[in-house]
Amino acid sequence: MRKHPISLAIFGLGLAFSPALAQGTQQLNGGDRVSAEADGIGARDVGPLLRRAADAARGGRLPLALELVERAETLVLTRGTIAGTETIPLRAGAVAVMQDARAALSRRDVAAATTAMAEAERLTAGM
Repeated sequence: MRKHPISLAIFGLGLAFSPALAQGTQQLNGGDRVSAEADGIGARDVGPLLRRAADAARGGRLPLALELVERAETLVLTRGTIAGTETIPLRAGAVAVMQDARAALSRRDVAAATTAMAEAERLTAGM
């Protein structure tokens, strides 16, 4: 009698952990092809990310451009912060311009998006 519930529990645990085991050391991106492609680009600085985003937007690859702008924005937001200001949202400068770029990409306005990306790159040139 007792053998059946234990067998089911072991089987259930095996199913629960099998996706993690199958992935091994691969980078986790939720199976999203755009994220996987952005991972492959390899740019780790704001300027190159924004340049690649502008290239992707001009090439009609708006989801990739959006992903790259979001990654650049994340880099800016996670750079050094003055102690005591961590809880104050940053809504000015390069971050605001990148938000404008993301909004333009959402509207499919490539010209406005690439202009905003170039401005954000100019604002972050010293980072």
